[in-house]
Amino acid sequence: MSEKRIDIPDLTGETWLVTGATNGVGLETVRSASRHGARVVLAVRDTARGAKLAEELHGEAWVVELDLASLESVRRAAAEVAGESIDVLVNNAGTVTPRRRETADGFEMLLGVNLLGPFLFTNLVLPQVRRRVVIVASNAHTAGHLNFDDPYFRSRKWLVAGAYAQSKLGDMVWGLALDRRLRAAGSGVDVQLTHPGWAATNLSNATDNARVNRVITAVSGVFAQPAGQAALTTMYAATRDLPSCSYVGPDAWWHMRGMPTLIGRSAQASDPEIAERLWEFATRETASG
Repeated sequence: MSEKRIDIPDLTGETWLVTGATNGVGLETVRSASRHGARVVLAVRDTARGAKLAEELHGEAWVVELDLASLESVRRAAAEVAGESIDVLVNNAGTVTPRRRETADGFEMLLGVNLLGPFLFTNLVLPQVRRRVVIVASNAHTAGHLNFDDPYFRSRKWLVAGAYAQSKLGDMVWGLALDRRLRAAGSGVDVQLTHPGWAATNLSNATDNARVNRVITAVSGVFAQPAGQAALTTMYAATRDLPSCSYVGPDAWWHMRGMPTLIGRSAQASDPEIAERLWEFATRETASG
């Protein structure tokens, strides 16, 4: 599939902080932002890869070590960027694991990395954000359910699809709760949610079986869109004048590929009561109140 393009404004003078910037959609996001003039901060686990990428980008870029599976690392990274003005914060980093694992803080890995780590990081750097917070979610949220009695699958059966869907529903309602708080405070910062569609990235290789991974990669090569195309939804969400807390995704093939447009979300993802409960849960778990 050939990649298409959208009009992206001149970003000269802006600073973008992008998590998970060395792979897939995050990589293509920083390439695009840099190409259009933005100074970029690469918040990544692998700082060596981050440094190599920084050298390849068009303009100014620097690297911050950030492991979202460790709240200690999250706090260190936030301290490292303290004082920096950030025009756009893109919460892009995420993970999928083939079996249940836990973070350094005892969280189920998918909920920890996809939601709780980004939640804390965003809260810590939010005073420095001047324009927009973008949260990369997923249409997998439509199959999700936030189980506040057993969020970490300690008693119930862990399945990768269920754990991933729960984490992405968490992202959706976190964005809703954060945006409501920003608007209530009269902030000039808003939140935008985005879904990249089916992207040909290394998240497709998340099983323990190499043969299955090869099959998934082969199928993705046929049906998924290139990471550069998938990143258009993030760029659209980050640069367009949009209603507060919009949800951007591809316009074709059940929102799995195509050009970015505003799309719908599940009833749970629009529920302010669920959003407030999630906010209370995440604040308690990350000690970020």
